[in-house]
Amino acid sequence: MDCVITAGGVPGPEDPLFPYTQGKTKALLDMNGRTMLERVIDALQDSQHIDNIVVVGLGSDMGMRFKRPVQHLPDQGGLISNGLAGFRLLKAQNPGIAHVLFSSADVPRLTGAIIDHFMQACQPFDRYMYYNFVTQEIMETRFPHSRRTFVRLKGMRVAGGDIAIMHADLIETHIELWEALSQGRKHAWMLARVVGFGFLLKFLLRQVGLTDIEATAARILERPVGIIVNPHAEIAMDADKPYQVDLLRADFAHR
Repeated sequence: MDCVITAGGVPGPEDPLFPYTQGKTKALLDMNGRTMLERVIDALQDSQHIDNIVVVGLGSDMGMRFKRPVQHLPDQGGLISNGLAGFRLLKAQNPGIAHVLFSSADVPRLTGAIIDHFMQACQPFDRYMYYNFVTQEIMETRFPHSRRTFVRLKGMRVAGGDIAIMHADLIETHIELWEALSQGRKHAWMLARVVGFGFLLKFLLRQVGLTDIEATAARILERPVGIIVNPHAEIAMDADKPYQVDLLRADFAHR
């Protein structure tokens, strides 16, 4: 399976990460001698299932070294547009492309084995989208001071993973939906317009379970969707805040 890594966006002076990044993308932050992006690509290239990789956001390898060649595209101005650009490059090279894996560039604790476990859990790839959650218990056992934001579902609290698999038929036919969902993370009314006020009310009452999410997503996309509860905290341990960068660096140093 081919993969798109979104590595765009540069923290500005108002961003808490700016003292760390100093005008560069956070994908270039050092993690025990290798950048975060190198760590992510190391894991993907160690996987038994990943073939071609496109990084969108840098435009070149910026002096980084990878085990196998990686393609690069410049930043397209947003998360969704970056993902689309990477997908379109892969599709131009392979018009028959089916599922594509999307990853962020700030989960440096990924390993090839973790990626393989997720992809094996998704087989036989008979659904059009796969996403994963990590429970609060798993996250805080592995990273006790991560201070991740957790969403309360029925019977569990979860954090979203940074890897998803999508079928090519969904990617370009639902661009407005992806934009709305991306914006909806910060604007509840936009999210409600996408998922429906009934679902949102049920969510606010903490009555939404994993099957409800799958069913609602399938209704919106008109395609079956799969949600994986992932046993590996690393797939959701991203570096959004300075203390999370420090935590990940300390974890590398310790292990």
